[in-house]
Amino acid sequence: MNLQKEFEDFHQKIRLGTYDENKKLREKRDLLIDELKDKLKDENVPNTTKKLTFTKIDQGSYAMNTGIKPKDDDYDIDVGAIFDITNEEYDSHKLKKLVFDKLNLNHKRTVKYNRPCITVEYADGYHVDLAIYSKNNEDIHIAWGKENSKQENKLWYKSEPKKLTKWVADVSSDADKYQQYRRCVRFIKKWKEKHFSSDGNNAPASIGLTIQARNHFYYYKDNYLDTLIYIAEKMKSDFYLNTESRKMNIDVRLPVEPRKNVYYKMSEIQQDNFYEKVEALVESLKDARNEDSRNKACKILRKVFGDEFPLSDDDDITECSKSLPFVTTGNSA
Repeated sequence: MNLQKEFEDFHQKIRLGTYDENKKLREKRDLLIDELKDKLKDENVPNTTKKLTFTKIDQGSYAMNTGIKPKDDDYDIDVGAIFDITNEEYDSHKLKKLVFDKLNLNHKRTVKYNRPCITVEYADGYHVDLAIYSKNNEDIHIAWGKENSKQENKLWYKSEPKKLTKWVADVSSDADKYQQYRRCVRFIKKWKEKHFSSDGNNAPASIGLTIQARNHFYYYKDNYLDTLIYIAEKMKSDFYLNTESRKMNIDVRLPVEPRKNVYYKMSEIQQDNFYEKVEALVESLKDARNEDSRNKACKILRKVFGDEFPLSDDDDITECSKSLPFVTTGNSA
Protein backbone atom coordinates (compact mmCIF):
# COMPACT_ATOMS: atom_id res chain seq x y z
CA MET A 1 0.00 0.00 0.00
CA ASN A 2 1.46 3.31 -1.07
CA LEU A 3 -0.08 6.19 0.91
CA GLN A 4 1.95 8.98 -0.60
CA LYS A 5 -0.96 11.38 -1.05
CA GLU A 6 -2.09 10.91 2.55
CA PHE A 7 1.44 11.54 3.82
CA GLU A 8 1.69 14.67 1.67
CA ASP A 9 -1.58 15.99 3.12
CA PHE A 10 -0.44 15.07 6.64
CA HIS A 11 2.80 16.94 6.16
CA GLN A 12 1.00 20.10 5.12
CA LYS A 13 -0.91 20.01 8.43
CA ILE A 14 2.05 19.47 10.74
CA ARG A 15 4.89 21.37 9.09
CA LEU A 16 6.33 24.30 11.01
CA GLY A 17 8.38 26.66 8.87
CA THR A 18 11.72 28.26 9.55
CA TYR A 19 12.18 31.63 11.24
CA ASP A 20 12.29 33.26 7.82
CA GLU A 21 8.86 31.81 7.05
CA ASN A 22 7.22 32.41 10.42
CA LYS A 23 7.00 36.06 11.45
CA LYS A 24 5.57 35.32 14.90
CA LEU A 25 8.40 33.00 15.89
CA ARG A 26 11.00 35.35 14.43
CA GLU A 27 9.59 38.20 16.51
CA LYS A 28 9.55 36.09 19.69
CA ARG A 29 13.18 35.09 19.16
CA ASP A 30 14.34 38.60 18.39
CA LEU A 31 12.45 40.05 21.35
CA LEU A 32 14.58 38.08 23.81
CA ILE A 33 17.85 38.62 21.92
CA ASP A 34 17.29 42.38 21.70
CA GLU A 35 16.37 42.51 25.39
CA LEU A 36 19.54 40.68 26.38
CA LYS A 37 21.72 42.96 24.26
CA ASP A 38 20.16 45.99 25.91
CA LYS A 39 20.64 44.64 29.42
CA LEU A 40 24.29 43.78 28.75
CA LYS A 41 25.21 47.07 27.05
CA ASP A 42 27.02 48.39 30.13
CA GLU A 43 28.82 45.12 30.91
CA ASN A 44 32.53 44.59 30.26
CA VAL A 45 34.61 41.44 30.06
CA PRO A 46 36.08 41.00 33.59
CA ASN A 47 39.26 42.98 34.28
CA THR A 48 39.14 44.71 30.88
CA THR A 49 37.52 47.69 29.20
CA LYS A 50 36.26 45.42 26.42
CA LYS A 51 32.48 45.45 26.00
CA LEU A 52 30.66 42.17 26.53
CA THR A 53 29.03 41.45 23.18
CA PHE A 54 27.54 38.45 21.43
CA THR A 55 26.11 37.33 18.12
CA LYS A 56 22.98 35.27 17.62
CA ILE A 57 22.98 31.78 16.14
CA ASP A 58 19.82 29.90 15.13
CA GLN A 59 19.83 26.22 16.04
CA GLY A 60 17.52 23.29 16.59
CA SER A 61 14.63 22.27 14.36
CA TYR A 62 14.09 25.77 12.97
CA ALA A 63 17.65 25.99 11.67
CA MET A 64 17.42 22.40 10.39
CA ASN A 65 13.96 22.95 8.88
CA THR A 66 12.50 19.88 10.61
CA GLY A 67 10.03 21.55 12.99
CA ILE A 68 6.41 20.53 13.58
CA LYS A 69 3.51 22.58 14.88
CA PRO A 70 3.37 21.91 18.63
CA LYS A 71 0.39 20.86 20.67
CA ASP A 72 -1.27 23.69 22.61
CA ASP A 73 0.88 26.25 20.75
CA ASP A 74 3.82 25.55 23.11
CA TYR A 75 6.51 26.69 20.71
CA ASP A 76 10.08 25.67 21.55
CA ILE A 77 12.51 28.24 20.14
CA ASP A 78 16.20 27.26 20.06
CA VAL A 79 18.78 30.00 19.79
CA GLY A 80 22.36 30.55 20.88
CA ALA A 81 24.36 33.57 22.02
CA ILE A 82 28.03 33.36 20.99
CA PHE A 83 29.98 35.78 23.19
CA ASP A 84 33.12 37.41 21.87
CA ILE A 85 35.33 36.03 24.63
CA THR A 86 37.82 33.24 25.27
CA ASN A 87 37.30 30.59 27.93
CA GLU A 88 40.01 32.21 30.06
CA GLU A 89 38.33 35.61 29.96
CA TYR A 90 35.05 34.55 31.53
CA ASP A 91 34.13 31.67 33.83
CA SER A 92 31.33 29.68 32.18
CA HIS A 93 29.10 29.63 35.25
CA LYS A 94 29.58 33.32 36.03
CA LEU A 95 28.66 34.34 32.48
CA LYS A 96 25.67 32.01 32.38
CA LYS A 97 24.53 33.30 35.78
CA LEU A 98 24.88 36.89 34.57
CA VAL A 99 22.63 36.17 31.60
CA PHE A 100 20.18 34.31 33.85
CA ASP A 101 19.99 37.21 36.32
CA LYS A 102 19.49 39.78 33.56
CA LEU A 103 16.63 37.81 32.01
CA ASN A 104 15.09 36.97 35.38
CA LEU A 105 14.38 40.64 36.15
CA ASN A 106 11.09 40.36 34.27
CA HIS A 107 8.63 38.68 36.63
CA LYS A 108 5.96 38.05 33.98
CA ARG A 109 7.79 34.91 32.85
CA THR A 110 9.70 31.96 34.27
CA VAL A 111 13.46 31.65 33.78
CA LYS A 112 15.22 28.34 34.42
CA TYR A 113 18.91 27.58 34.67
CA ASN A 114 19.34 24.24 32.89
CA ARG A 115 22.40 22.16 32.12
CA PRO A 116 22.73 22.99 28.39
CA CYS A 117 20.90 26.33 28.30
CA ILE A 118 18.77 28.97 29.98
CA THR A 119 15.06 28.45 29.37
CA VAL A 120 12.68 31.41 29.33
CA GLU A 121 9.02 30.42 29.56
CA TYR A 122 6.28 32.85 28.56
CA ALA A 123 2.65 32.78 29.66
CA ASP A 124 1.28 32.96 26.12
CA GLY A 125 2.50 29.49 25.21
CA TYR A 126 6.09 29.45 24.04
CA HIS A 127 9.56 29.17 25.51
CA VAL A 128 13.06 30.01 24.38
CA ASP A 129 16.04 27.73 25.02
CA LEU A 130 19.06 30.03 25.00
CA ALA A 131 22.48 28.37 24.85
CA ILE A 132 25.49 30.40 26.00
CA TYR A 133 28.70 30.04 23.99
CA SER A 134 32.20 31.44 24.03
CA LYS A 135 33.67 32.28 20.65
CA ASN A 136 37.10 31.25 21.94
CA ASN A 137 38.96 32.33 18.79
CA GLU A 138 36.39 30.57 16.53
CA ASP A 139 36.64 27.35 18.59
CA ILE A 140 33.13 27.53 20.05
CA HIS A 141 32.42 26.20 23.56
CA ILE A 142 29.11 25.93 25.42
CA ALA A 143 28.58 26.92 29.06
CA TRP A 144 27.58 23.56 30.52
CA GLY A 145 26.18 22.67 33.93
CA LYS A 146 23.30 23.41 36.27
CA GLU A 147 23.32 26.34 38.67
CA ASN A 148 23.84 24.12 41.71
CA SER A 149 26.20 21.60 40.10
CA LYS A 150 29.59 20.98 41.65
CA GLN A 151 32.22 23.38 40.36
CA GLU A 152 33.96 20.64 38.35
CA ASN A 153 30.69 20.07 36.45
CA LYS A 154 30.26 23.73 35.50
CA LEU A 155 32.62 24.25 32.59
CA TRP A 156 33.14 25.19 28.97
CA TYR A 157 32.50 22.24 26.62
CA LYS A 158 33.65 22.32 23.03
CA SER A 159 30.56 22.51 20.83
CA GLU A 160 29.88 22.70 17.11
CA PRO A 161 26.27 23.87 16.59
CA LYS A 162 26.90 25.18 13.07
CA LYS A 163 28.54 21.91 12.02
CA LEU A 164 25.59 19.95 13.42
CA THR A 165 23.11 21.93 11.32
CA LYS A 166 25.32 21.47 8.25
CA TRP A 167 25.69 17.71 8.96
CA VAL A 168 21.91 17.34 8.94
CA ALA A 169 21.60 19.35 5.72
CA ASP A 170 24.32 17.25 4.08
CA VAL A 171 22.15 14.12 4.19
CA SER A 172 21.94 14.51 0.41
CA SER A 173 22.68 17.05 -2.29
CA ASP A 174 19.63 15.80 -4.17
CA ALA A 175 16.63 18.06 -3.47
CA ASP A 176 14.05 15.24 -3.50
CA LYS A 177 16.07 13.10 -1.11
CA TYR A 178 16.73 16.01 1.23
CA GLN A 179 13.03 16.87 1.25
CA GLN A 180 12.03 13.29 1.97
CA TYR A 181 14.47 13.11 4.88
CA ARG A 182 13.17 16.32 6.49
CA ARG A 183 9.57 15.21 6.11
CA CYS A 184 10.27 11.79 7.61
CA VAL A 185 11.88 13.50 10.61
CA ARG A 186 8.68 15.48 11.06
CA PHE A 187 6.59 12.30 10.89
CA ILE A 188 8.77 10.67 13.55
CA LYS A 189 8.43 13.73 15.76
CA LYS A 190 4.64 13.47 15.50
CA TRP A 191 4.91 9.83 16.55
CA LYS A 192 6.96 10.94 19.55
CA GLU A 193 4.42 13.64 20.44
CA LYS A 194 1.56 11.11 20.45
CA HIS A 195 3.26 8.25 22.30
CA PHE A 196 5.44 9.91 24.92
CA SER A 197 4.58 12.07 27.86
CA SER A 198 6.24 15.48 27.80
CA ASP A 199 6.90 15.28 31.53
CA GLY A 200 10.41 14.67 32.79
CA ASN A 201 12.87 12.76 30.60
CA ASN A 202 10.40 10.12 29.46
CA ALA A 203 10.44 11.30 25.86
CA PRO A 204 13.53 10.85 23.68
CA ALA A 205 15.21 14.11 22.71
CA SER A 206 14.12 15.31 19.28
CA ILE A 207 17.73 15.89 18.23
CA GLY A 208 18.32 12.19 18.91
CA LEU A 209 15.51 11.19 16.57
CA THR A 210 16.85 13.60 13.95
CA ILE A 211 20.34 12.09 14.24
CA GLN A 212 19.06 8.51 14.09
CA ALA A 213 16.97 9.32 11.02
CA ARG A 214 20.02 10.95 9.41
CA ASN A 215 22.23 7.97 10.27
CA HIS A 216 19.75 5.51 8.77
CA PHE A 217 18.09 7.46 5.98
CA TYR A 218 17.44 5.46 2.82
CA TYR A 219 15.58 7.00 -0.09
CA TYR A 220 12.55 5.26 -1.58
CA LYS A 221 11.30 7.38 -4.44
CA ASP A 222 7.73 8.62 -3.89
CA ASN A 223 7.30 6.32 -0.91
CA TYR A 224 7.44 7.84 2.57
CA LEU A 225 6.06 4.69 4.18
CA ASP A 226 8.90 2.44 3.01
CA THR A 227 11.47 5.02 4.07
CA LEU A 228 9.88 5.29 7.52
CA ILE A 229 9.88 1.51 7.92
CA TYR A 230 13.54 1.34 6.99
CA ILE A 231 14.48 4.12 9.45
CA ALA A 232 12.35 2.66 12.26
CA GLU A 233 13.88 -0.80 11.85
CA LYS A 234 17.36 0.70 12.01
CA MET A 235 16.40 2.77 15.05
CA LYS A 236 15.34 -0.45 16.73
CA SER A 237 18.73 -2.00 15.93
CA ASP A 238 20.46 0.90 17.73
CA PHE A 239 19.34 -0.58 21.06
CA TYR A 240 21.30 -3.25 22.90
CA LEU A 241 20.48 -5.51 25.84
CA ASN A 242 22.09 -4.65 29.16
CA THR A 243 22.86 -8.12 30.47
CA GLU A 244 22.84 -6.97 34.10
CA SER A 245 19.57 -5.05 34.17
CA ARG A 246 17.97 -7.10 31.35
CA LYS A 247 16.72 -3.86 29.85
CA MET A 248 17.28 -2.37 26.43
CA ASN A 249 19.73 0.55 26.41
CA ILE A 250 20.68 3.04 23.72
CA ASP A 251 23.70 5.26 23.14
CA VAL A 252 23.46 7.65 20.18
CA ARG A 253 26.24 10.21 19.92
CA LEU A 254 26.25 13.71 18.55
CA PRO A 255 28.17 13.56 15.26
CA VAL A 256 30.09 16.71 16.29
CA GLU A 257 31.61 18.01 19.51
CA PRO A 258 30.91 17.45 22.36
CA ARG A 259 29.87 14.01 20.98
CA LYS A 260 27.70 13.27 24.01
CA ASN A 261 25.04 10.58 24.14
CA VAL A 262 21.92 12.52 23.13
CA TYR A 263 19.76 10.29 25.34
CA TYR A 264 21.85 10.85 28.48
CA LYS A 265 18.85 12.05 30.50
CA MET A 266 16.84 8.85 30.05
CA SER A 267 16.87 6.21 32.78
CA GLU A 268 17.19 2.53 31.90
CA ILE A 269 13.46 2.06 32.40
CA GLN A 270 12.77 4.98 30.05
CA GLN A 271 15.21 3.62 27.47
CA ASP A 272 13.53 0.22 27.66
CA ASN A 273 10.14 1.88 27.18
CA PHE A 274 11.57 3.78 24.21
CA TYR A 275 12.62 0.47 22.67
CA GLU A 276 9.16 -1.04 23.11
CA LYS A 277 7.55 1.95 21.42
CA VAL A 278 9.98 1.80 18.49
CA GLU A 279 9.24 -1.91 18.17
CA ALA A 280 5.50 -1.15 18.08
CA LEU A 281 6.15 1.60 15.52
CA VAL A 282 7.84 -0.83 13.16
CA GLU A 283 4.98 -3.33 13.46
CA SER A 284 2.28 -0.69 12.87
CA LEU A 285 4.01 0.80 9.84
CA LYS A 286 4.36 -2.66 8.32
CA ASP A 287 0.72 -3.45 9.08
CA ALA A 288 -0.31 -0.30 7.22
CA ARG A 289 1.86 -1.23 4.25
CA ASN A 290 0.39 -4.72 4.12
CA GLU A 291 -3.24 -3.54 4.27
CA ASP A 292 -5.33 -3.92 1.11
CA SER A 293 -7.84 -1.31 2.28
CA ARG A 294 -6.61 2.26 2.04
CA ASN A 295 -9.12 3.33 4.69
CA LYS A 296 -7.94 0.69 7.16
CA ALA A 297 -4.30 1.53 6.47
CA CYS A 298 -5.01 5.17 7.29
CA LYS A 299 -6.74 4.17 10.53
CA ILE A 300 -3.61 2.26 11.55
CA LEU A 301 -1.46 5.30 10.83
CA ARG A 302 -3.81 7.51 12.82
CA LYS A 303 -2.96 5.39 15.83
CA VAL A 304 0.72 5.97 15.04
CA PHE A 305 0.71 9.69 14.27
CA GLY A 306 -2.55 11.06 15.66
CA ASP A 307 -5.85 12.30 14.23
CA GLU A 308 -4.18 14.79 11.92
CA PHE A 309 -3.27 11.91 9.64
CA PRO A 310 -6.03 11.97 6.98
CA LEU A 311 -8.59 9.23 6.52
CA SER A 312 -9.29 7.91 3.06
CA ASP A 313 -12.88 7.52 1.84
CA ASP A 314 -11.71 4.60 -0.28
CA ASP A 315 -12.59 1.47 1.69
CA ASP A 316 -11.98 -0.85 -1.24
CA ILE A 317 -8.90 -2.94 -1.75
CA THR A 318 -6.23 -1.49 -3.99
CA GLU A 319 -6.62 -1.72 -7.74
CA CYS A 320 -3.52 -3.88 -7.88
CA SER A 321 -4.96 -6.40 -5.44
CA LYS A 322 -8.38 -6.46 -7.16
CA SER A 323 -6.83 -7.16 -10.55
CA LEU A 324 -4.93 -10.27 -9.52
CA PRO A 325 -7.11 -13.41 -9.93
CA PHE A 326 -4.36 -15.63 -8.53
CA VAL A 327 -0.94 -15.43 -6.93
CA THR A 328 1.86 -15.50 -9.47
CA THR A 329 5.29 -17.00 -8.96
CA GLY A 330 8.66 -16.54 -10.59
CA ASN A 331 10.80 -13.51 -11.36
CA SER A 332 7.92 -11.48 -12.79
CA ALA A 333 5.88 -11.58 -9.57
